[in-house]
Amino acid sequence: MGDFASQNRTVLCKSCHRPLRQNRRWFPQQYCNRWHKVRHRVAEFVGGVMENV
Repeated sequence: MGDFASQNRTVLCKSCHRPLRQNRRWFPQQYCNRWHKVRHRVAEFVGGVMENV
């Protein structure tokens, strides 16, 4: 299991597209911090509402 952490995989933050190093295997990090997560969810909600209007 230590092999995965040593590979230094990176993904982009869903909100700001900043590269994030992945140290966890089962639940990878998707956002830089919790405020980016909130901002992305609000933007998705508003976009969905505006799409249906």
